[in-house]
Amino acid sequence: MSQKTDLDLATLSWFQNNAFVRQFIEQAWDYFCTFDVHGNLTYASKSFGQVVGFIPKDFQQIVDFIDSEYRMDLYKMFIKALQTYRSNKLEFRAKSAKEECIWLECTAIPIKNEQGELAEISFVLHDITLRKNEESRLVAMAFHDPLTGLPNRRLFKDHLQQMLVQSKQTNRAFALLYLDIDDFKIVNDTMGHDVGDAFLQEFAQRIQGCLREVDMFARMGGDEFTIILPTVDCEEHVSSVAERIIQCVEQPWKVHGRIFRSTVSMGITMCHSGVADAATLLKEVDIALYQVKGKGRNHYQFFRPIKDK
Repeated sequence: MSQKTDLDLATLSWFQNNAFVRQFIEQAWDYFCTFDVHGNLTYASKSFGQVVGFIPKDFQQIVDFIDSEYRMDLYKMFIKALQTYRSNKLEFRAKSAKEECIWLECTAIPIKNEQGELAEISFVLHDITLRKNEESRLVAMAFHDPLTGLPNRRLFKDHLQQMLVQSKQTNRAFALLYLDIDDFKIVNDTMGHDVGDAFLQEFAQRIQGCLREVDMFARMGGDEFTIILPTVDCEEHVSSVAERIIQCVEQPWKVHGRIFRSTVSMGITMCHSGVADAATLLKEVDIALYQVKGKGRNHYQFFRPIKDK
C-alpha cells in the first residue's frame, strides 16, 4: 500500500466498503492514524497533523513524539496488537505542536484483510487533557492543605513511612521536627480568622524559605506543622535549621495591615536506621515539643530518651 501521508481514507478497502465504519471513525475519535504491519504510515488524519505538528512517516516517529516514560509501553502496545490481533489501550503524555502538555488515550485496533490476515493497525486517539488535569487537581486536594498548599497529614505520613524504609536501606539518618506556633489562638481571637489564615499562609512561605528542596514541610492541622530533613549527618546540622526558623519567625509580621510578632516552638528527633517506627517518632517529637512549651517556648528541643537508673 502507498505510504503517501495525504492518502484518502476512501482508498482503504476496509474503509470504502463500509459506510458505517467510515462515519464512525470520522466522528468517534479526535485523531486517527494507520500503520502497516511493518510500522509504515498508511494514513493520518488532518487533525492528527494539527495537534502533533507533523505527519509521521512511521511508527517510530510517533514513539519519539510522546514523553520518554511511555515509549516502551507504546512499543509493547504495537507488538501486542500484532501478536494477539486484539485491541489494547494506553494513556500517555506528549507535547503538542503549540508546546503544550497534552494527554492522549490511544487504542490500537488490528485490521484484517479479506483473507483474514493482519494488514494494518489503526491508532485512534482521544484528547483526555481536561480529565487528567481534573484528576491531578483532585489528587492535590486529597494530599495537600487547601489553605497553605503544603502537604497534609496524609501525605506527610506516607512520606515519613518511605523515609523509614529508605533509612534502613541506606543506613542514613534523617530528622523529624514538629512545629507549633506560640499563642496562635490569640492572633485568631484578637485579629480575626482572616488575619489568622493569611498569617498561616505567610508562615508557610517563610519556613519554606529556610529549607532545602529535598526537605518536606507539611501542615498537620491548625497551627501545627512538621518538617522532615533527609540525609542529615548530625544534630548540629539540624540545630542550624531550627535556629534559622526561629530567627525567621521572630521577624515582625505585617498581615492585612496588622503588625505583630510571633514565635515558634519545636520538638526534634533523629531517626537512625532501624531505630523506630513512625508512631514512635511522632511520640518522641511530641514529648520534645511539650518540654519546650514547659520551658517558656520560642525554642527547640531534641528528644532525649529517659535512661533507666
